[in-house]
Amino acid sequence: MAYWTEFLRALAEVDPDMAVNIEHEDAAYSQTEGLALAAKNLHSAAAAL
Repeated sequence: MAYWTEFLRALAEVDPDMAVNIEHEDAAYSQTEGLALAAKNLHSAAAAL
């Protein structure tokens, strides 16, 4: 989580309105599961800013 928090912090310094896209390519998860997990992690990282 620390990595993604710092990643989002760095993006916000450049452009606070910059969009973040999720690209899910992990075959261990279905499309829906992978997207949900990635979104949950990004939301948690954003909340830690």
